[in-house]
Amino acid sequence: MSTKQLSLFVFLGLVVPTGCAIPQPRGLGTYARIQEPSTQAWYHLYLPVDYVKSNGRRPVSPFKKWPLVMTFHGMKPYDNAHPQEREWEAQADMYGYIVCAPELHTCDSFMEFPLTKEHDYVLEDKRNVLAIMDHIFSTTAADPTKVLSTSWSSGGYLAHYFVNRFPDRFFCVATRLSNFSAKLMVEDNVPLYRDRIPVAVFIGDGDFAACKRESQEAVAWYQAREFRVVRSMMIEHMGHGRIPQTAAAFFADQLGIQPLHPVAAAKTVAPLLMTEYDPPKEMIARFSPVMSVASSLPRGQKQIVQSLTSHE
Repeated sequence: MSTKQLSLFVFLGLVVPTGCAIPQPRGLGTYARIQEPSTQAWYHLYLPVDYVKSNGRRPVSPFKKWPLVMTFHGMKPYDNAHPQEREWEAQADMYGYIVCAPELHTCDSFMEFPLTKEHDYVLEDKRNVLAIMDHIFSTTAADPTKVLSTSWSSGGYLAHYFVNRFPDRFFCVATRLSNFSAKLMVEDNVPLYRDRIPVAVFIGDGDFAACKRESQEAVAWYQAREFRVVRSMMIEHMGHGRIPQTAAAFFADQLGIQPLHPVAAAKTVAPLLMTEYDPPKEMIARFSPVMSVASSLPRGQKQIVQSLTSHE
């Protein structure tokens, strides 16, 4: 076993005691594990209670269809798609969201960590997830123009990746105590969604070092590219726990809707003590588009760019 693999297993070993529990209550809607017919990929789907009661007709709302939450699970076997669906059920009922948790190949104990490339398993997930989304739109009343990309833990790599690669398929992105890799992001796609897709990054002040650091780097990456909305919140006394209520509330805020059950929704958010997080200027500069381009240049040219930017 390599040193890198050993370090990864040490990190994962720390996740086990706190990462697996699902403190959220069950919802009252309908759950199903479904196989997408063209790719044979499996996903977990939850239809909220008001969807079931109304046979898919949305209650009084500016939208006729139902917003969709695509939630990307953390590293197997310490998390997987079913717990991701489970932790979202109550939030789905409160706000009126359809929830999908696809079974991923990427978020596995044997993945590259940190993730920097489109490996075969990433490409397989890319194909599967897009097909799953299309299947949901064809079989439910989910709104293809109102899709949240969200994640927990290592699922953050894909939550950011999918929005970056397919900005026309998502409405916003909100990651929770999640990983991030600038090397997975395509710079040329940034203008396609910088002014259109809101971003939220929720960080735990007591989270595992890799998740906390990479969440902070995600904020710096988006701020360096001047995204129109970047909400970055540091949560006090927060370890590596499940907090779907943060992303659920952000999604509703960006949609401009009220929860279907506002009192219950407010009670889930109120206990979290959150303050705005601003990354240091040095970190923002390190993740600036100029420095990203410089990192791919030959050594001599890279030093010239770094010298010029350091005197700006």
